[in-house]
Order: sequence, then structure tokens, then C-alpha cells
Amino acid sequence: MVVVGSYPPLPGRATAATLAAVRRAWDAGSEVRVASYRTGAAQISVPVAGPLAGWRLEQVRRHFGGPAELVLGVQRGVPFSDGRPLEQMATAVGLLVAMRRFRRATVLIGEDPEVMPACLRVLAPAVDHFSVATEEDARSLVERYSLPPASVAVEEVEPYPLFPDDVEPETTGLFRPGAGARLTVVQLPATTLADRARARARSKTSLVTRRLRGH
Repeated sequence: MVVVGSYPPLPGRATAATLAAVRRAWDAGSEVRVASYRTGAAQISVPVAGPLAGWRLEQVRRHFGGPAELVLGVQRGVPFSDGRPLEQMATAVGLLVAMRRFRRATVLIGEDPEVMPACLRVLAPAVDHFSVATEEDARSLVERYSLPPASVAVEEVEPYPLFPDDVEPETTGLFRPGAGARLTVVQLPATTLADRARARARSKTSLVTRRLRGH
């Protein structure tokens, strides 16, 4: 699986959603690769944004050897980085073509992207489901973008990060000049896939031991 989205050190709801998607994939036993919109803790950074977003997503797919599954983060500013209608539609069509090359695709809505409703509907034929963090987000997505309720899934997301006092996430317009001026850098504990596998094994062993003792 390849996950494309905001990633630490960029703070905010979109990053929280990406981290949650990565953790769910790890827990399901998937091999995960991460590409971020901006330079950070992910393995690679690729500006999957604007009318060239589809081509850049295809470059990500090829770079990682053609993974079967995609999780694409959508938020304010990316991948729909241009507010003009024609550019938004060109971005959506390009992404649709690129997403169809994956066997399975999820669109991760970490925050309302505030794009034309038609943009998400264009993506829908290539999407297994749209993922949001809360029931309220799901209702809002269905109402604003006229998506079928069955296509929207609520998946738990842990908040990230805990902001210092008077600090708010700056995620809008990731590619506009000076967008990084107010970027808040936060620390993410490093946990490898091997570490998580060992932790799951220890947890299962502990559970079996408790059950045996119970009998």
C-alpha cells in the first residue's frame, strides 16, 4: 500500500488522518510506503497537486513498484491547489486516471478540501470509499458533495499533535508562497514496522498466557 498525504512535522487534522491510515494498514499486516506533500518524515515527498497531480501520483506508483492499494489524503490546498474551476476539474480528471491503476483506492478526508462538489464526484468511480474521522464529518461530506452515504466510512483518528497554547495548524494552501512561514514542527516517536510486529506478538503471547492461567 502507498499512502499519500500530509505527514509529520506538518501538524493538524490531515496529518492525524494520514497517521491513522498508516497505523490501520500496519495493523492489517500491510507493507506500507508513505509519500508526503511536503518534505518531512515520510519516505519521499512529491507535490501531488494541481493539474499535474495525476501524473505525479503515477510517478509515486512507479517509484514504489506498483503497489496494489492507494490511500490519498485530500485537504485544503492539496491535491486541489488551484481554486479556478477548470484547474480543479483538470486535477480531478488526472487523479481519476491515475487512481484507476490501483486495484483499490481510498480517499482520506482529513479536513474539508473546500473544492467544487463535482471534483469529489469525478473521483468516486475509482474510489472504494471516502474515509472521515467522525459521523458529523460523514454527514457534512454527503450533504456538501452529494456523495452516496454508502461510499463514506467513519474510521477512528487520534488527534495529532497536541498544540502548544495559542498555536493553530496552518494547512491551507500548502504550495502558495510563504505557506511554511507559520509551520509548527512537532516530534513524532519513531516506531518501525518491525517494532510494531514485535509488539503485536508480545500482546498475543500475553493474551494466550492469561487465558491458559484462567483455565
